[in-house]
Amino acid sequence: MALQVSHENDTIIITMPPRIDANNAPDSESEIKTLLAGRPAKLVLDFAETDYIASAGLRVLLVVTRNQMKAGGKVALAAIRPQVLKVFDMAGFTSIFTICTTRDEAIQKIS
Repeated sequence: MALQVSHENDTIIITMPPRIDANNAPDSESEIKTLLAGRPAKLVLDFAETDYIASAGLRVLLVVTRNQMKAGGKVALAAIRPQVLKVFDMAGFTSIFTICTTRDEAIQKIS
């Protein structure tokens, strides 16, 4: 699976897949880690196309965010659909992550 990656100024934007579950979470994590290669980055994970996230997907977000914070990077999540945001809320993740309504807001928040 290839994630959609774009850049805006010095921010890396990754469009997350429609489903993030046990089938594709390991590949997503590997792709993101390879893209970032342990260096600090301003990273926006765009969930505009994501309809479903399982615990395996939540784990990927925790690992990527923790690694970026340790490296001195910043991470924001953007455009999370209501059904996915509900999962984040139930897992207590809304207080852990920087969550923004739009991609542009997320870019501004971490700039």
